[in-house]
Amino acid sequence: MIINQKDKGMKTLLLYFAVACTMSFKVAEVQKRNPASFPEKLPGDLELDHSTIRKYIMTTGYFDYDLKGNFLRKRRVTGKYTGGLDGDSARWNDVYISEVNKLTTQFPKGLKQDYMENFIYQPNEKIINEVFFKAIPEANMLIQNLIWDVFAFEVLAYSCWDSLKRNKEYHAQNLSSEIELAGEGTFENREILLTWIGLTELNNETCAIIKYSAMNNPLKIELDNLTMSGRSHYWGEVYVSLADKQIEYATLSEDVVTDILFNGQSNNILGYTLRIINLSKIN
Repeated sequence: MIINQKDKGMKTLLLYFAVACTMSFKVAEVQKRNPASFPEKLPGDLELDHSTIRKYIMTTGYFDYDLKGNFLRKRRVTGKYTGGLDGDSARWNDVYISEVNKLTTQFPKGLKQDYMENFIYQPNEKIINEVFFKAIPEANMLIQNLIWDVFAFEVLAYSCWDSLKRNKEYHAQNLSSEIELAGEGTFENREILLTWIGLTELNNETCAIIKYSAMNNPLKIELDNLTMSGRSHYWGEVYVSLADKQIEYATLSEDVVTDILFNGQSNNILGYTLRIINLSKIN
């Protein structure tokens, strides 16, 4: 069959439109089948089963610098956290602290904190009380933060769940307050901002990603041998499963500027600490 150039051009144009329409239809069908394209709010009927055991590895790095950015030292705290035990209690195991004085040096395994082995407690607001740490008097600031930080991830994930809308920044006024730090000082959360920024897949779970940040938070510490004041900026993300509402992963970055004065010394020490936290779910 002989086709003139005009007919050939028309058929090519029709074929192009047919392919384009087919592709557009397929894209539309994918969007219809993709729930990530539509939800404006997180599922309000999703409840966390507090009797389900949840296991995590938590790693916190502390990187100390002077105000000119010169590295001083770094420390690392690691531990295995298990939640959802009897009575919604939690337990710590294999808690190690390590320290090195060179930025490029790899952390050793560190010193095991034997007093934390099988330490069981109720993760609630009482963990900031001075009485709570009488059960583990050996606990220093690093261990206190370990316990507080994992609880903070749960607060950030769940306390404003029903108020979050996709890509809309939420001012969590219910979380803005000054809190006591086990009788050793105070930390003020001035304004915590939460944003549900979308969905992703992690650990074979569809997860909501909740971004958070809080800036210019005052910090005061008074110990037997020193006083410290400063401010904290912190931010990060929490990944929450939309199947069972368990936290699958969480991160925190914190920049803390400090003014420290040791008893008996006339000169104060100015510096800052960068904290990096990763909470990873394990089987």
